[in-house]
Amino acid sequence: MLSSELWPVFSGGLGVAVYELIKNMEKNHSNVNFKVGIPILKWSGDLKAEIIEAPAELNYSVYFHKGEPILDWESIKQIYGFNFSLARSCENKSFDIIHANDWMTIPAGVILQSKGKPLIFHIHSTEYDRTNNNPREWVIEMERFGAEKADLVVANSYRTKRQLVEFYGINPNKITVIYNGIDLEKFRGPINKELKKPGDKVVLFVGRLTIQKGVWHLLQAAKRVISKDPHVKFVIVGSGPDMPYLIKTAINLGIEKNMVFTGKVSDEELLAAYRMCDLFVMPSVNEPFGIVALEALASGKPVILSRTSGVCEVVKHCFKVDYWDTDLLASRILEIFHYVELKRALGKNGFNEVNKLSWKNIVNEFEQVYRRVKRA
Repeated sequence: MLSSELWPVFSGGLGVAVYELIKNMEKNHSNVNFKVGIPILKWSGDLKAEIIEAPAELNYSVYFHKGEPILDWESIKQIYGFNFSLARSCENKSFDIIHANDWMTIPAGVILQSKGKPLIFHIHSTEYDRTNNNPREWVIEMERFGAEKADLVVANSYRTKRQLVEFYGINPNKITVIYNGIDLEKFRGPINKELKKPGDKVVLFVGRLTIQKGVWHLLQAAKRVISKDPHVKFVIVGSGPDMPYLIKTAINLGIEKNMVFTGKVSDEELLAAYRMCDLFVMPSVNEPFGIVALEALASGKPVILSRTSGVCEVVKHCFKVDYWDTDLLASRILEIFHYVELKRALGKNGFNEVNKLSWKNIVNEFEQVYRRVKRA
């Protein structure tokens, strides 16, 4: 298994998903041995000497547009340096299948595939999602290259699969959808950390503070909610480049007294935040899946989800809204707080619903995929 990140050093759902897959595969099958590549993006040495070992398809043409470089040379060296080193560290080891996660590991995956082993390209998000539909062409070309070369592509939602078919031209018959899962024991077990509840009614958001996650829209809805019920507090957990802008926006909206920006928190603090809140909101503009929604459901909380999230495909007991419809989002938040039985029912039914999304069940689906590509 090749990955560009792994828990506890990760920036998003990819690192969590890879970690959980490995942990549960090893737990269920002690006779299975996994080789995992972790990046250290530093490079020293002669890159040209390494290029000789790469397949002909892996060249630098995707990094140029009309003869002009679209990525600085140092970044090119880091990306390819990592992949060549990763491939070299694995090529003399015994393995049956290559499971490459997202575009950052595709060059290494193709190098190892050239040794006669099947390649699975597991896509956790596309460049369209990560950049809010303002993609970098060279990353798109890497994603397309990986999907075309792979023996089988795994997408984490049908939403992601549609993108691969419509935007990348990939044969839909080549793409299998396997959803992400949840560690039920972790989010239902005891915790050592306690957080003081900042108000009578708490709405929680968890995620990176970027345009993709829709926090700006949540702030607009928050203003409407607070105007109706000033006892509602909004806790924003996470860090990211948009944090200063979002804090300034909250001040300009006059809701700063009802907002708590925590920045990045520890695992124990995150678990405590889920237990402490009354309601979880994921207002993403683009969300390939959305593991945080499962975490909130596993914690027994009612959730409101953006319709543009992959997790909407598997969660029924929740409210779903368009991220831009801040009036409806505000209305849904107030309804959940006003109608106690509604709040209780959403939390209870959602809690029961995520049982089928345990990583143990997800691992079983991957094992079927592994058998399929091995027989092909």
